[in-house]
Amino acid sequence: MAEKTGLSKKTKKIILGTCIGGVVVLVAGLFTYIHIADTNTLGRKISIYGVDVSRQTAEEAEQTILDAFRSRKVKFKENGDDVYDTTLSALGYDLDEAALKTELEELQTTREANRKLFARQEDYQIDYQTVRDEEQEKTALQESNFGSKDREASIDAAIQYDKDKKEFILIEDKQGNQIDEGKLLTYVDQTMEDNFRLKLLGGDIQVTLDENVYRQPSVTASDEMKTKAADLNAELDKYRSTTVTYTFGNETQVVDSETVESWLQISDDGIAVDQDAVKTYVQDLATKYNTIYVPRTFHTSYGNDVTVSDNEYGFQIDQDGELKQLLTDLSSGEAVTRDPVYSIGAMQRNGTDDLAGSYIEVSLDNQHLWLYKDGALVTETDIVSGAPKAGRETYRGAWPIAYKASPYNLSSQEYGYNVKVDYWMPFVYGQGLHDASWQSSFGGNRYKSGAGSHGCINLPKDQAALIYNTIDGGYPIIIY
Repeated sequence: MAEKTGLSKKTKKIILGTCIGGVVVLVAGLFTYIHIADTNTLGRKISIYGVDVSRQTAEEAEQTILDAFRSRKVKFKENGDDVYDTTLSALGYDLDEAALKTELEELQTTREANRKLFARQEDYQIDYQTVRDEEQEKTALQESNFGSKDREASIDAAIQYDKDKKEFILIEDKQGNQIDEGKLLTYVDQTMEDNFRLKLLGGDIQVTLDENVYRQPSVTASDEMKTKAADLNAELDKYRSTTVTYTFGNETQVVDSETVESWLQISDDGIAVDQDAVKTYVQDLATKYNTIYVPRTFHTSYGNDVTVSDNEYGFQIDQDGELKQLLTDLSSGEAVTRDPVYSIGAMQRNGTDDLAGSYIEVSLDNQHLWLYKDGALVTETDIVSGAPKAGRETYRGAWPIAYKASPYNLSSQEYGYNVKVDYWMPFVYGQGLHDASWQSSFGGNRYKSGAGSHGCINLPKDQAALIYNTIDGGYPIIIY
């Protein structure tokens, strides 16, 4: 009879009981583990913004998230090169710990209420609040931190005068790469905010330095500036094409383009005329061509020179009026020919000669008169002048004939006379040329006796008529 093999029923029961017990223990352990993991921590298979916080308490997860945020790298690039590396923490950025902790605790409570036996991986995006230390950020973003290379300042658009080209040119604005720390601060803040919305934790943050953070030119080229440059060049051309020719009879003095150029004060802002230089020119013009109120040296008919100090005949340039007119002429762009602006004028002139061959000459010592017109002698005659006594002498000097009158009554309460003359030609202080029918003769020393006048120059009637009909008011008379 064959021998029986295999396990006894009792043994099988023992083995089965052991297996069942083991399974029960495992299941119990698993449930215990799940309970502990889901009750005291955020749970299994959980990440927040990509950072694994499985089986971490709210406090532990808070620290994990803070560490990940603070250590997140920020890389600054410029022209493709790394110029500065830092972290969010070094930039002064952080997360509000109290707000973060509250969010994590609420998440833990929510997950506990929805505990699952078999967990699957979940990533959460919870609310957060960032905080920023502005002073620390300003320190971290100082321009000196972004490489040691020399940075170029932006160039403003400007109108400049080019001395070589002798014209105004428009300099275009040019972007430099000097960092505007205020703009950089704003740009970095915006970049961080945009980046946080996309990915709060993990990965480097890249900030590109470009025109967004550079100091911009404060003035950019515009059509208005182009127009201004063109207008300045047009104004400059006018000055350079202007000449002023002063006429003094047949003589002229020219303010040429070279002189005008020397008076221009050209700057990048515009064109001005050096008024002090122009004023000096007008003063010199007056010094040279003024002939009144200065001692007058006169070449007599006797061939010698005499000088009279009382000189009230001639030309005087109105320096203020001439300065104003010359400044107007300079900007006209024209070739101007004119007389100077006079405050006092005379009959005619040729350069500094304001007689130009037309004058009356009287020698008191020789009691003689000459009349010249256009360089030719018209007549000459003996005269009787004022008696050489105080109050009766004929004034020596140069004057214009004030006017002519025919006939005319001469009277004086002081000297008690009232006589009619046919030809009256006054020159100064009540003295004048006139016919004198009461004189028996003319010339010699009669004027030193009782025949002398009260200052007037007595003439034979025919000579008085000739002179009267030859001259007009303003005719010069020189008495010496």
